[in-house]
Amino acid sequence: MTFGEKLKRFRLMNDIRQEDMAETLNISRATLINYEKGHTTINIDVLDNLKIAYPDFAMEENIKKPKIIQDNIIDFRVLFDVIKSKKNNIILSTIISAIIGVSFSFLFTKYYSSEISLYPEKKSTLQGLGQFQSLASNFGMNMPDNNQNINIPDVVKSRLIANKVLDEKWLKKNGKNVSLYELWEMEKSPLFSLITKTKLDSAYIKEKAVKIFSNHIEVLEDRLTGLIKIKVKLEDPLISSNVANFIGRQVQLYIQKANSAKSTKEKLFISDRLKIVKDELESSEQLLKDFKERNRGYEDSPELFMMFSRLFRVSEAKKQVYLTLQQQLELARIEEVKQSSILHILDDAVPPSRKSAPNRFLFLIIFTILGFSLTTLLTVLKY
Repeated sequence: MTFGEKLKRFRLMNDIRQEDMAETLNISRATLINYEKGHTTINIDVLDNLKIAYPDFAMEENIKKPKIIQDNIIDFRVLFDVIKSKKNNIILSTIISAIIGVSFSFLFTKYYSSEISLYPEKKSTLQGLGQFQSLASNFGMNMPDNNQNINIPDVVKSRLIANKVLDEKWLKKNGKNVSLYELWEMEKSPLFSLITKTKLDSAYIKEKAVKIFSNHIEVLEDRLTGLIKIKVKLEDPLISSNVANFIGRQVQLYIQKANSAKSTKEKLFISDRLKIVKDELESSEQLLKDFKERNRGYEDSPELFMMFSRLFRVSEAKKQVYLTLQQQLELARIEEVKQSSILHILDDAVPPSRKSAPNRFLFLIIFTILGFSLTTLLTVLKY
């Protein structure tokens, strides 16, 4: 005999109407009919009510709470019944947790993110310079390395840029000019300083400000296209965009100066080598000329002809190096002028209209999940 059939027999033997038993168990008459016919499994709350309302029946049938874990196996049917029976408590606790999460997000400082996009021009190395370096090395000449690219993200994150930003005054949205030291209230002494009655060292403040500033900067570089995005996250939207644009132009200026200095150094190197090679070329040509004047019949002497051939090859090699250097000097002059447009600003940063942090929706999701999970876990453990 099923549990539902036993329940029905008990009701009939005690002359209890379905409506009365359903009301006592706090269920509908239709639900009771389903229990008696075995169509629906009796949930946990109904069992508890049954034990309280009809203790004789509960004792007779030895009604016990079903276990969630039996023989090291989780009974998901029982687990779901437990959760379902306490669904109102779980829903209420989850809502309260979500409200707490959103309220908690208001305690965090608001941040606004601005972004500037930079596009570096593909650096064209001097044509034929690689071939010339190989040729020049045969004659003991060391060419400067022209392939040392500047890592722009490192420049953005450098102390040089940070100090320039920290030394500036920035216009806030409310019209007030402040430094980042003032924006972050760096001048206010911490608790240690107040207790010891000592004044904060300016070097310490600056070092701390540089670290804070570094945490507010993010550099994204697309390896495929070379596009670089500099993101600045600060407490004021206008300062955020102005700092991003300032950094972009400072990096642009730094790259321009660095590459210009490199090109100038290269040009001077080639110019110096050109003078030396010119003297060597003139010397080799003079030696060849003197040899021909002293040995007019050198073609008829194998030994003299071999000496002539050696002098001729040296002279031609010097001539080839000289001509190559002349070409490279002209290219270096062109490259020096081109350095002014090595890094282009694709998009300037604009003041953001909305904050980027804290993300209140994220707080809502996290605390909702956390509230639901903890309440459900406590409900199961309590059961």
